[in-house]
Amino acid sequence: MISATFAGVMTTIGYVLIAILALMFMVVIHELGHYLAGKLLGFKINEFGIGFGPAIFKKRNKKNGELFSIRILPLGGFCQFEDEDEASDSPTAFNNQPPWKRLIVLFSGAFFNFVSGLVIITLFFTFYGQLLPSVAAVYEDSANVAILKEGDVFLSVGGKQMNVLLADDVSNAFAKAGDEVKVVVLRDGKRVPLTIKKGDYTLGTYDEEGNFTPELDTNGNPKTKYGFGFTSALGPVKLNFFTAIGRSFSFMFYLVYKIIVILGMLITGKMGLENAGGPITTISVISQASRSGFAMLAYVVCLVSANLAVMNLLPIPALDGSRMVFCIIEWIRKKPINKKVEGIIHAVGFILILGFAIFADIFQWINR
Repeated sequence: MISATFAGVMTTIGYVLIAILALMFMVVIHELGHYLAGKLLGFKINEFGIGFGPAIFKKRNKKNGELFSIRILPLGGFCQFEDEDEASDSPTAFNNQPPWKRLIVLFSGAFFNFVSGLVIITLFFTFYGQLLPSVAAVYEDSANVAILKEGDVFLSVGGKQMNVLLADDVSNAFAKAGDEVKVVVLRDGKRVPLTIKKGDYTLGTYDEEGNFTPELDTNGNPKTKYGFGFTSALGPVKLNFFTAIGRSFSFMFYLVYKIIVILGMLITGKMGLENAGGPITTISVISQASRSGFAMLAYVVCLVSANLAVMNLLPIPALDGSRMVFCIIEWIRKKPINKKVEGIIHAVGFILILGFAIFADIFQWINR
């Protein structure tokens, strides 16, 4: 009993460590975007660090003086530019560079999160498959009985690529369609454009041998319904590499859209705070995903990468989006806002963000 309990605890710790490393990977990718853009545009970089807290490893580049460090707390990383801690007269210091250069550097963190998400989801679609609806059965008297075939996978509906995060996404796509809609299905590995129509069909079920049993009303008559007349099933569909690349762009933009919608619902109160969470909640979600295998872990990492990209571009003090706003104001005014004032604004914003993250995690724990 003790041995089994110990094994279970160690397994849980292992999944949590995987989650922490996955989250750190995404944050480091973000900071790497800042670093590479800064190097390309001639910014002086003092340190690139992985993790936070006391350093357990340091290595300084003798040519340019840059310090690379690994720190004890594996909860992210940072890219420290010249003059972030104190003012500098160096023309290569961050705040002495033109606003347009700083905007590129600030934007590059979120951009790298987005690109890393594209890479991950492309590989996911190729080796595991995209979650897509396929035709499970077509009712015998449906208007589409001669058009759709069992196993057809819907790639697009009404000219819009089919992207699925929830089962409702499928029903919503067809609910918005008119009496006639153009679809593209994947059939025997080939893209096939079709036009499907609504019509009256008989409700019922199919057995394992494909025999149809109609559903009867109280009078013993078959029930009829108006619609497309087929049933669908959700499942992963492997795509060839080039198809996966193309569909990954639409999927990532769809993720960004969904994240913005959810943020709007949280702000307006249409969605409760129990749907939000801080870093501990994020680690918990990634840990649970890792228990389901590498495929699900990769999928969730992609979701979190998109979330990091969106969140960091919000004009909230202390985030990259807010710093970009200050750069744009400086560009328009032709002179910077007082750095002390800006520093106070970012410091207050950081405290509020940290406080909200802690509160959200506690709220999640209380409501379990």
